[in-house]
Amino acid sequence: MRVDVAVRVRRPGITIHRLRRVAGHVLRRQRCAAATEVALALVSDAAIRRLNRRFLGIDRPTDVLSFPANRSRAPLGRSRIRHPGSTILDRARRPYLGDVVISVDRARVQARAAGHPLRTEIALLTVHGLLHLLGYDDRRRADAAKMTRRQRLLAADAGFEVAG
Repeated sequence: MRVDVAVRVRRPGITIHRLRRVAGHVLRRQRCAAATEVALALVSDAAIRRLNRRFLGIDRPTDVLSFPANRSRAPLGRSRIRHPGSTILDRARRPYLGDVVISVDRARVQARAAGHPLRTEIALLTVHGLLHLLGYDDRRRADAAKMTRRQRLLAADAGFEVAG
């Protein structure tokens, strides 16, 4: 698994190593190919608001956005995140799932409200975003409940204490 991480905030509340670990865990548990790649970005409310407005037409910040690679609107994509030491041919052989963008500002507020550490909230949002890339949907109540259960199970299984 290849997990590229871009941190665009000063104090993200989680290490890049832990982010890669939780993402890799989710991808393995969801039976993704060993060569699967994703890009994660930790950003501010202002940055995620711009993305939300540009790509979804919603002019407000949100906690997490997912941009599947099979759609043409992935903002981070291969051209924005560098792969040191890999060739174009190497990259062409790897299945690229897409991009997950997380607002650390939103995560901080949600972590406080939920009563767990910021790193746990970011882990939950990482799992949530990855599940969207893998085809999970949360628009209907039953689907949202199923996705939330899976999200909590995967985060806890990756070693994050989930409150509630």
